[in-house]
Amino acid sequence: MATKKKPFVKMTCPVCKEINYRSHKSKTMEGKLELSKFCNTCRKHTKHKEAKK
Repeated sequence: MATKKKPFVKMTCPVCKEINYRSHKSKTMEGKLELSKFCNTCRKHTKHKEAKK
């Protein structure tokens, strides 16, 4: 029996609004995912948030 894959989540920089990363999100997690990542456009670390689908 095949298992379902977790869907990808797009991560967006709040400063420049660029989609820089893709990640998996746990199905049990509620709310928006927010991670501190390096943005190549801004050239600094910012809190990347989950984008709309």
